[in-house]
Amino acid sequence: MPTKNSLLFFRDKINKIDRNIVKLLAERKHLVLEIAQSKIKNKQEIRDLEREKTMINELTSLGKINHLEPAFITQLFQVIIEESVLTQKKTLQKFNHDNNLTHANFAVLGPKGSYSHIAACKYSNQNIQTCNIQECLTFQEVIKAVEKHQSDYAILPLENTCSGYINEVLDLLEDTNLFIVGEINIFVNHCLLSIEKITLEKIKNIYSHPQPFKQCSNFIKKFPNWTINYTNSTADAMKIISESNQKTNAALGSEIGSKIYGLKILSKNLANEEKNITKFIILNRNLIDVSKNKNKKIIFLFTIKKKSGALANILSILKNKKIIIKKLTDRTLNHQSLEEKFYIEIQVNLSSILIKETLKKIKKFTTLIKILGSYPYKTLS
Repeated sequence: MPTKNSLLFFRDKINKIDRNIVKLLAERKHLVLEIAQSKIKNKQEIRDLEREKTMINELTSLGKINHLEPAFITQLFQVIIEESVLTQKKTLQKFNHDNNLTHANFAVLGPKGSYSHIAACKYSNQNIQTCNIQECLTFQEVIKAVEKHQSDYAILPLENTCSGYINEVLDLLEDTNLFIVGEINIFVNHCLLSIEKITLEKIKNIYSHPQPFKQCSNFIKKFPNWTINYTNSTADAMKIISESNQKTNAALGSEIGSKIYGLKILSKNLANEEKNITKFIILNRNLIDVSKNKNKKIIFLFTIKKKSGALANILSILKNKKIIIKKLTDRTLNHQSLEEKFYIEIQVNLSSILIKETLKKIKKFTTLIKILGSYPYKTLS
């Protein structure tokens, strides 16, 4: 049995080791700051999930050789990695602030005159002053443009008051590593456009993106003889009409677009609801720091096993923590699936201890949980 003196001896040795660990952590942080500067210079992403996974695997293997439990090594280095990521993000935010960045590149669906283009310009005017637009053919291309560092932000329509959530966009959010960092509401005034003023009965073909057809379905039903043609965007539809020079062709597009492409407005405000609003989300490669903002929103998705009672447990946890649920959406599209999928918006700060504890409890009842974004709750419109 160790004597009092030998116990002090061992404690002294441990204290020296602990002090060395702190010094090594400080040295590591210095290198992390150097790495952050390099990433900013080369426009690289802050986080590399594959590298983190490889690193944890190598360290747990080394731990086994030295008789250390894998769970202990994993937990320890997950904390260290998260601190490194936070340090790099703070460095990036300081760089942006110090350099007073007033310009950004936005990837949007469609050419000038599309609703995505309008949303990007409006968001830029309110937040960044000036922007450069990268026109994309599909929602997936919009995402890829930011993932590949071709653009700074992606603008995507998430939800419309007439047609609801846009499923294709929700699917993309599940797969991408981008984060939602803001949102903006756009009043969508769908107009029927043509190269000349003609009666609606004379129209033979109508062009637009699938969404406007959904949002204006009540109006479209009045003209069963029209041939519907889908395009990549409303701007593409207006461009087709302008270039075709066919009087019997028409497009569903924006009032702004009619001026850009020199088209006549045959009818306007065609949506099923008078206040037709589309919520556009802004995505970036990194989460933003909202710790100083009073009103914050977090959007995340989770999957649970069907008939497990997990949803009731999750809602109970949020209620007990007094966390406000802004929206909860069931995304279980395949009824044969053994799992249910949900998107949820809650009003709370992602950096708070409250949400970290809450997500930890919720995770026990889910088969998957993924943070999609966090940003100030005040909606720009």
